[in-house]
Amino acid sequence: MAAGRLLNWLVRDTTRGARRDVSRVKRNAVNIVTHPIRTLFNITFMTVLFGVLYTVFYDSGSVAAMDAAEGNSLAMALAILPPTPILVLLALAMAILVPITMLFRGVGDGNRYHR
Repeated sequence: MAAGRLLNWLVRDTTRGARRDVSRVKRNAVNIVTHPIRTLFNITFMTVLFGVLYTVFYDSGSVAAMDAAEGNSLAMALAILPPTPILVLLALAMAILVPITMLFRGVGDGNRYHR
């Protein structure tokens, strides 16, 4: 009787973290599906962020294009973005990676403070 309780306690304690992680992934999946505007905003933001980083590090002609814009804010914003094929590749990559990272957000660090 006592051995059965001890075994039940050990098994329950070891599977609690896995159940917590599975429930967190389910909750994140529901949040991704039920909040599509937030998901699209995150994808768009990350695409623009990586596009600007690409332009800053690999395209030195964008600085000259910004100087040529002379105060036209739309032309300056378009000068910061990378060429269209690179922007499309970044958008496709972010459309895959951002939902995956949103799905696994908060998983695996639940046991950090329970030791």
